[in-house]
Amino acid sequence: MIALNASTVGLHREAWRVFVLAFFLLFSCDQLRNQPLTGHRDIAAALRPLLDLGYAGLDYPTYHAEFQAFQTVVQQKIEETPHEMRPYVETIMTYLHVADKVLEWHAQQRTEQPPQLTTWITHHPFLKAALGARLEAPHVFDVETALQLLFEKTDQTLVAMQVKNKPI
Repeated sequence: MIALNASTVGLHREAWRVFVLAFFLLFSCDQLRNQPLTGHRDIAAALRPLLDLGYAGLDYPTYHAEFQAFQTVVQQKIEETPHEMRPYVETIMTYLHVADKVLEWHAQQRTEQPPQLTTWITHHPFLKAALGARLEAPHVFDVETALQLLFEKTDQTLVAMQVKNKPI
């Protein structure tokens, strides 16, 4: 029978705690797993052509198809994106999703205000500038202004993402 004294038991418990902590850290930190963590660069590269199309003024089917392709890239690369970059990607996705909905509403040739307008303005107060943006329609939601604002905010978020990390 092995006799263990209190100091030996305490030492074994501390060693076990250190081992469990090291194991947890090893498998929870992306950097320690030697993952490349360049997903944000691939996401940025896929975003630039979409923004170029958006600024050029495009129709809903074209934008929607390109946006879906971009969403696929994001889904594939988000795990390879550093954790501190993921909120930027989520913000970008939010802006682009609203742009998709604005274009969808516009494609339906609606004359009334978009039903989601209050939600859009609540979540993105800068979109309030799209209401009455044209002098000839002082209380009408201007699609072109809304899209321009959304794409500018997306571009600004991309720039902020680059500043927080190594340049993309």
